[in-house]
Amino acid sequence: MANSPSHRLGELIGALFEESLVEYLKPLAENKGFYLDYKHARVARSGGKEVIGLDEDGNKHKLDIVIEANGSEEKMGIPRAFIEMAWRRYTKHSKAKAQEIAGAILPLVNTYKQYCPFYAAVLSGEFTQNSITQLESQGFYVVHIPYEDMCMLFKDTVGIDIAWEQNTPDAQIERIAKFVEVLTDKNIKDLKKSFYSRNKEKLEGLADAVKEYLDQQVTQILVIPIHGKGKILLSIDDAVEFIKNYDEDSKAPILRYEITIKYSNDDEFTMKCSSKLKAIQFLNQYR
Repeated sequence: MANSPSHRLGELIGALFEESLVEYLKPLAENKGFYLDYKHARVARSGGKEVIGLDEDGNKHKLDIVIEANGSEEKMGIPRAFIEMAWRRYTKHSKAKAQEIAGAILPLVNTYKQYCPFYAAVLSGEFTQNSITQLESQGFYVVHIPYEDMCMLFKDTVGIDIAWEQNTPDAQIERIAKFVEVLTDKNIKDLKKSFYSRNKEKLEGLADAVKEYLDQQVTQILVIPIHGKGKILLSIDDAVEFIKNYDEDSKAPILRYEITIKYSNDDEFTMKCSSKLKAIQFLNQYR
């Protein structure tokens, strides 16, 4: 049913919702000196439009919004925030969408864990509380704009009733889709303005959460050179004896460097580097 009128109408509403959010967040990112990536032709992707994240296992994930440090149209940056957007008409699809969002974002959060990235899901339409709670329990900042609110947005702003049910005739849904499809530039501008006004508190909450993460600074770097050669022992008694007799003043070879990066918001990340070169390479990522 990918080409059904209801599917097409849903895509039109979702596209306007996503475009509105991109335009809301882009100035925020740029004012902080970051680059906001979204679906558009980008030189750094060889002109490709899709935003694709690559996790540490080599898996690709299609994304909506990524805010990058040191990124530009010509250069890929370091992801500092992932924001997924979703529109759903019926709750029966909401749990699957929540799982899809988590499946795309959490592997990337783990891949870039040393930067403690922010991640959010902005949902519009019909989503069950269970699907929202599921995302929140996984660390997502969640914004939900109910279906009824989106319907009132269109009806009050441009006079289009976008509401439909499963038993609504296809011909009627097709007529609604055609009205949405031919909205004038002024209509679209008015819808976006109304969208921002009606959801001011929710959008400002999201913006404040994003800014908090983008503003975080490295406040302390703890470096611990670990010396010594590992010793495998077969009993507790042998281990106790080894520790008792261990010469703590000996000039044992370097085993590894343990580096803890501490941020201004109390987040921290510890990396164990097996050589001086790897330790320096790790730290250079934060320049």
